[in-house]
Amino acid sequence: MKKHNRSFKYGNKPIRVTTVEVVELFGGAATIKQVDNYLKSLYSNYKDNTRSNLVINTVNCNRSHWPCNKVARRTDDVNHRYHEYDRLFKRGNLFEIYDPILHGIWELYEDHLGKWSFRKVKSDFERSVSFASTLSTEQRNKILLTESKTPELKKITTTVYTRSPYVVAEVLLRASGICQNCKNDAPFKKEDGTPFLEVHHIEWLSNGGEDSVENAIALCPNCHRQAHYGFLELPFVNK
Repeated sequence: MKKHNRSFKYGNKPIRVTTVEVVELFGGAATIKQVDNYLKSLYSNYKDNTRSNLVINTVNCNRSHWPCNKVARRTDDVNHRYHEYDRLFKRGNLFEIYDPILHGIWELYEDHLGKWSFRKVKSDFERSVSFASTLSTEQRNKILLTESKTPELKKITTTVYTRSPYVVAEVLLRASGICQNCKNDAPFKKEDGTPFLEVHHIEWLSNGGEDSVENAIALCPNCHRQAHYGFLELPFVNK
């Protein structure tokens, strides 16, 4: 018996796949309007819901309206039959190509009331930071006195440095929710209610910098990005 090829309303593949490809064409980040306008220029008969086609692929959106997302899974499970739907990450009004290294690992789960939801999976390091934050400054300093300021080097698929969670916790405490560079308040709060700041090493660990409170600074996301991708001379504020 001759097998019939599957036909699609737009092009030669599911529109949700094409939608992700459009985000890639925009350099890996695009708004709903940008994607929608592009698809309308590509297909004269396009009338699909672009937002829905983005959300179904987005790891940090409520997407349990679709059966494929009413299945418990983590975004690092590359062998899961629905892993192909874990393609995007939403940041503000932008949909970005999902990168687990940048965006973390997320999971879909069913709560005790039978409701499907999503959440970020805390890494071992994030759990260590949470524990370190429960200690007093005196307790942290006692631990830091015995810790090596030279970070342990581990090689997985990429080279990473094992940072001290006590350094992170102490620097965040000293910052008190204010970026230590631009002096603005943290732009938003995390799920646990604490201000969102990122701890950055002034002299990069990859350049031989110490993993110490003195060599670290708490930055808002804008300053942190500028420190990595632009030019930003940072002060040593935690001496």
